[in-house]
Amino acid sequence: MTAVKIIDCTDPTELYRRYDGQSEAQGAYIELDLREGTLLADYNAEIGNAVPPSVRHDFDRRYNIPVLTANAANRVMRELAPLANRILADWEEVWDGSNMVAQLGDDAKAAEAEIEEHLGLSLGYGDYGFENQGFSDNDLVAEWDIDAATNGSEAEEYDITAETTDERLDEIAAEITRDLAEESESKVAVVHGLDEHLRDLRNEFTEESA
Repeated sequence: MTAVKIIDCTDPTELYRRYDGQSEAQGAYIELDLREGTLLADYNAEIGNAVPPSVRHDFDRRYNIPVLTANAANRVMRELAPLANRILADWEEVWDGSNMVAQLGDDAKAAEAEIEEHLGLSLGYGDYGFENQGFSDNDLVAEWDIDAATNGSEAEEYDITAETTDERLDEIAAEITRDLAEESESKVAVVHGLDEHLRDLRNEFTEESA
């Protein structure tokens, strides 16, 4: 039987991406590439969650997940590996009258149903069943709102001036995020807009001294 190759997540917040102007983070998924025999986790890079032809034609099988930490995503992929192996061993490429598509055999279909059950997808679209399906708060990237993450005194607290470098601002953002992570069960936190907020504070001093 073909052994699936797991491509690990290496950054704790790898599955988190929120584009400017968007009200929420991009959806995340675990993907089984039938042709390459790989299993990976990623976020949908397309606004509106459009998918490429390889997904529409079923060669890349995507299973929705919440925005997991890297450790949680890697753990889940290893839990799914035996099921992924069954799928890799039982599919073929066929012509559907318009395109070449992937067609699963009976055992592969059963294995995929088990994947969906394991991830909570069988509970319905958008319901990941965190508690019932093994996801807990410490599996999830904690997203903080900028207003909750800042107190308005960052300039004084971190001595931000017109001369503060980008590197120092990055260090301050990392420190603030680490402190917030300690307050969350997951120990992995993100603050959308924090970098811009700190740069805006510096710019205020720059404008005052101009």
